[in-house]
Amino acid sequence: MTTSSSVVAERDETGRIFYTTVGHSTDIPAKKVRTVASLPALSHPTASRQTARTTDTSRDRLFNEKPLQALGRSISAIFLPAGYPNTVTPDYLHYQMYNDVQEFCSSLSGLLASRGALEGFGVGNASASATQALLLSVLKDVCSRFTTIIGAYYFGTSLYPETKTFRFLADVINDTSIVLDTISPYFTSISLSTTSPYIPSGSTLQVAALCMSGAMRSLCSLVAGGSKAALTDHFASPVNSKGDVGELNAKNASRSTVVALTGVLLGTLIVPYITTRTSIYTALFFLVFGHLLANYLAVRSVVLRSFNRQRSSILWSTFRNTKAGADGRSVGLTPRDVSNREIILDIPSRIRDAVADRVIGHCSLGVSVQYAMTRCNTPHVLKMLQHFQEQPYVLFVAESRSWGQRGPCILVSFKEGYGSLDQLRAWLHALEIAAMWSTRHMRPSVTSPSEIEDMALSAHETLRKEFSGFMRCMNEAGWNIDEGAMTMGSPGSVIMSPETTKDA
Repeated sequence: MTTSSSVVAERDETGRIFYTTVGHSTDIPAKKVRTVASLPALSHPTASRQTARTTDTSRDRLFNEKPLQALGRSISAIFLPAGYPNTVTPDYLHYQMYNDVQEFCSSLSGLLASRGALEGFGVGNASASATQALLLSVLKDVCSRFTTIIGAYYFGTSLYPETKTFRFLADVINDTSIVLDTISPYFTSISLSTTSPYIPSGSTLQVAALCMSGAMRSLCSLVAGGSKAALTDHFASPVNSKGDVGELNAKNASRSTVVALTGVLLGTLIVPYITTRTSIYTALFFLVFGHLLANYLAVRSVVLRSFNRQRSSILWSTFRNTKAGADGRSVGLTPRDVSNREIILDIPSRIRDAVADRVIGHCSLGVSVQYAMTRCNTPHVLKMLQHFQEQPYVLFVAESRSWGQRGPCILVSFKEGYGSLDQLRAWLHALEIAAMWSTRHMRPSVTSPSEIEDMALSAHETLRKEFSGFMRCMNEAGWNIDEGAMTMGSPGSVIMSPETTKDA
């Protein structure tokens, strides 16, 4: 009687490896066994004994787990994506832990806000009517919907480049809405003016607060939704694999549901005892503080590998000012290093020297030449158009209009056919000009046009020599050099080529 056997090694979605022996005798009908791609059959004389031991061990590991271990694996399978941690980025778990804490705090403070809003609608007031409450809710809903439309127009193109900033800003707006809802019942006793009818007070101030709260809550939903989508796309894009964005969204929704439900159930036990004005303000302070702190830590833990203005400024400044390594090549910062140095709430147009940690200028990307004519004199615009004739962008150095603004104000217009790398080159070009400007301690009022043009040409030559090495260094440091988000949306206009102008 001859026998043949094979050992099948399998890995489940949690990363466990277990073995299954598939074997039968030629004289005895083999049992039907569902198998997957198997390993080569073991031909060694002790293979059957070794396989039996391996199978027994794996069976013990699979079916004789401790209850707590089995419960932990079940919870992981329910709330974590399949294949974790191989299908998500390393910063996924830290972000989700802080995110769950901030959602818990938000659900508790939301109960206080809901009670305040109901009191603002007239619940508990004998003189209030259902029609009055209905009209007030309609007015609040109208303000929310108009805010959604206007906010999508102004902020829609800014969410992806500045994901971390807007993710934190969304919760600041949400907490402002919660505070307004919670304290709205106390606005009826406020009288700002007894002589002027144009200054709101009493019930008018309460209605204004509720409408503003609804508008802010709507704006929070818009900003948070866009920034969360960008973060989910980041988490589903680890270096060596690709996750499922749909599954991440589903698991995040299920986990958020459990956290919010836990907060609501706990809040129903606590909120009835928070009735005085002092207790309400105290509870609201700690909940809002914990919410913002957890959200800040969550955003701070995210390590993005794409370029934006602030990250590229940090990388270029350190690349130009660090000493070369043993092989004579500059060493670039890793995404984790840059994440630790990022400023969460910063103005994107600022040009910041990461080494000196100070603002050295401002830059606006994607402006029109028509706008540049309002900020620069005509000879300077003509000179720049001539100097950048062969480049995919044109750079103008304008006079500063803001009082106390440091460094130059640089305007960049793009030409037809520009790409993401051209946006990066334009921003680094502006950064190099601002660095030269800062080194020479120049002021716009005493700077001649020839000096400005010389700096622009000198910075362009520096960029031409260093850019390829910079990109190679960034690629080795783990950056995604093919993905960049330098501009907030598409430019309002682009410079047409002479051929296109003739056809038009």
